[in-house]
Amino acid sequence: MSTSYNLDYSDIQALEEKLARLPGQMEQVMNDVLHRQGIEITARHITERMPVSDRNKRHAKYSKWWKSERHNLGFTIKAKGGAANKPRSFGYLVFPNEGRGPHNPMEQRFMEEGLAESVNPILNELNEAIDQKLKEELS
Repeated sequence: MSTSYNLDYSDIQALEEKLARLPGQMEQVMNDVLHRQGIEITARHITERMPVSDRNKRHAKYSKWWKSERHNLGFTIKAKGGAANKPRSFGYLVFPNEGRGPHNPMEQRFMEEGLAESVNPILNELNEAIDQKLKEELS
């Protein structure tokens, strides 16, 4: 299972005026925020929603369960490890929405919920970084 977050026009309407003031420099500022804070914020929000079973075993919630890919103006977060039969993998993260497996009988939407809760904090970080860049450039 992977969850992606990419900025689209509707998400950045509030930033449009600021972006227009320094058009050649904002892409790098936005990528820096998305690739540093955005990935961390999203992974944290997803992790907070992960279930923990009563079974005596290692749980994804208490480890670094994810890996990320960086894209221009976006990123992808994926569960690392893959299939449940691989040692040290978290197989239940592969298809959480489908409730697959004997110990995961119902769908769980912690990936989508964590991503949705991450949008506003990421937009706040973007606003702060862009405001800082504008302040530096206009001083």
